[in-house]
Amino acid sequence: MKRLVLSSEVSDIDAKAQSLAKIPALCLMESAGLQIYQKWKSQLACSDRLVFLCGGGNNGGDALVVARYAYNDGFHNMLLVYTGAHISPSCEVQRSIAEAYMIPQLDWDVANDSDRHALFENASWIVDGLVGTGLKGPLKKSLQTLVLQANKSPAKRLAIDIPSAVGDAVPVSSVHIHADMTVTMGLEKMAMYHPASRASCGRIILVNPSFPQFLLDQCKATVLLCERVRAALPILAENEFKTSRGHIAIFGGSKQYSGAARLSSRTAFSSRAGLVTLFCDKAVYPVASSESASVMVQVYEGQNLERFDAVLAGPGWGEGREALLETLLASGLPMVLDADGIRAYASIVKQGKLPSHGPMILTPHLGELRTLVWALFPDDAHDLAKDDTPSSFFSVLERTASLLDATLVVKSQLVYVVSPGKQTVVVEGNNPSLGVAGSGDVLSGILVALLAKLRDCTQVALEGTLIHQRAGSLAAAQYGYYDSETLISYVGRATQEAER
Repeated sequence: MKRLVLSSEVSDIDAKAQSLAKIPALCLMESAGLQIYQKWKSQLACSDRLVFLCGGGNNGGDALVVARYAYNDGFHNMLLVYTGAHISPSCEVQRSIAEAYMIPQLDWDVANDSDRHALFENASWIVDGLVGTGLKGPLKKSLQTLVLQANKSPAKRLAIDIPSAVGDAVPVSSVHIHADMTVTMGLEKMAMYHPASRASCGRIILVNPSFPQFLLDQCKATVLLCERVRAALPILAENEFKTSRGHIAIFGGSKQYSGAARLSSRTAFSSRAGLVTLFCDKAVYPVASSESASVMVQVYEGQNLERFDAVLAGPGWGEGREALLETLLASGLPMVLDADGIRAYASIVKQGKLPSHGPMILTPHLGELRTLVWALFPDDAHDLAKDDTPSSFFSVLERTASLLDATLVVKSQLVYVVSPGKQTVVVEGNNPSLGVAGSGDVLSGILVALLAKLRDCTQVALEGTLIHQRAGSLAAAQYGYYDSETLISYVGRATQEAER
């Protein structure tokens, strides 16, 4: 696991490197700029025009060091764009060096409209050194105009440390740089892993600008980033048989949505379940029972649930399932709630109930998470509105998991595994091919099959997510884009790969 930390923690490390380790600020700046340039220069062509956005703080100073190294390497077609009324001492030194080099420059704050509009003409790369980790709120209007113009440019964008206006306490709806590449310093920042922020960072590369290791070691992780790309599961014993591999009950399927529960059922077998029983409505029983000979299909009429090892409730379930869900929760069986199961649970919570339950995993996408938050914390639901901050987002995840006493698997382009009393884990798949109808039903089928045997919700959530991601990677490699039925055919392979 890789540590993700608050931006303010890295700012403190920078200050302590100077005060405790006695490393001059200019030395740290020189090291940062050199390492950034070394990571970036392979992307450059001799004819590239480079535009550097240089704020008045140390982030702007870092950008000027990068510009100098590029200039020394022969990239003379460049422009330095200055902004900021308050210039840090280290940045002032770098500006004086750039002046001595006679690199062309423009002061954004006093430039005329014509010069501003022409700023990025023919630019190949824009280097973002406007503001760093110290930003506490949205950019001022003048800088918002500059950032919007930079984002509209066809040029590629390199962010230094963190894209300007991405920060712990900065609303994600604020105008911010959309980078193709971010070279970040010391430790990766939690703010870069909000669902609305991650894409704005592009490729993230970590460097250490001479921060002492003893200071980095003191920095506690706020969130963890999973670096594994494959799951790890215990191998099934040689004497396993269909009952011992787990009997799964799936409550789902309706006249409007008959396919979701069938996807989950098929996936459960590919994830090592031995038996699967699907409980569906009478209206869809003829279709469901003819779909797969391996799945036992029944209509629920109060049957005893004790023979099941885990329950999945929700895929394609439809509305009006609150009473049945309360019955399932009361069974105390390990349970996965997905889709309409989550919405039914939120409806129960809105009624002022918080039913007891056994081990439980919920798999909301961001819209379903918002529904849960409205039900649990009506006064704080704005935390998941469009103007939330990374800090509030992760706080809401942890509060929700704690109050529900359940593990969350929150689905977006990233996946967040959140369990009560444990650090949140971010799984970064970077696989947009998984964004296909039914992919969530496949994930829930994986999770319930694993839950039947492993019982540890956090372990199941993480390993199941990695199996889902790996299956997506295998399918993408073979087909490019695909449907969820095709995805299921790779779940078994990904599950087998995970066995150790």
